[in-house]
Amino acid sequence: MKFLNYFLFALVLTLSFQNNIKAQPDDEYNDLLFYLVDGKYDKLLYKSMDYIDDEDTRRDALPYLYTSMCYFQMSQLEEYDEEFPRAFKDAVKYCVKYRKKDASGFYVADNAEYIDDLKRQTYEVADGYYQTDKIAKAKSFYKDLVGIDPIDWGAWLLKGVSEAKLNMVADSKISFETGIKGLESTESVEDYLPGQALILKMGIINYGEYLKSKGKLTDAKEVMTLGYKFLKDDNEYKMAYDSIMRS
Repeated sequence: MKFLNYFLFALVLTLSFQNNIKAQPDDEYNDLLFYLVDGKYDKLLYKSMDYIDDEDTRRDALPYLYTSMCYFQMSQLEEYDEEFPRAFKDAVKYCVKYRKKDASGFYVADNAEYIDDLKRQTYEVADGYYQTDKIAKAKSFYKDLVGIDPIDWGAWLLKGVSEAKLNMVADSKISFETGIKGLESTESVEDYLPGQALILKMGIINYGEYLKSKGKLTDAKEVMTLGYKFLKDDNEYKMAYDSIMRS
């Protein structure tokens, strides 16, 4: 059942950007699409890495995205655990590489579901480290979130909090300023997918709680107020908001 669910997930994801693939000269990456849909992940990995190593195609974004999708699917299947123990980390790694190649975000909308699910799972891994005070490891994954989506303002705040806790003063300052400026320019989050919405919520909550812990209560209240218009109907956010505002 697990295999079937993820096979169907892969099918939906790949078909969702099939039109984009057709826009490529001579449909040059349809072979990767077919391997992904057919669940032939070993062949997909071999071929996508071949494109990445090729001088003529190594600057193209799609092979990196397919490689990320391949590793992600492998990470969900026990049969790959022994040979690819780092499959999930590699899925994240190659999605970051993909985003660097797709600086304009040309393929993002057509692959939004996959990217958002990867972001959500990356956040969950990072939060696990954060909650157990393994801040350096958490920071590494929060940094990946920003690499996957440079305009995810919640991810910038999460990254900033972890950097601040590691006394990375200059880096945290940049992260906080980027996240807050981004939030201030945001008019609506109604189109946010679940992963991005979760990251936004937790980014603001973590930053607010961090400021409160440092005795910067006025700043904490300002941050929570900034997020309130977006998250006032979220029970978890409302509890955190009320806690800080009553302090």
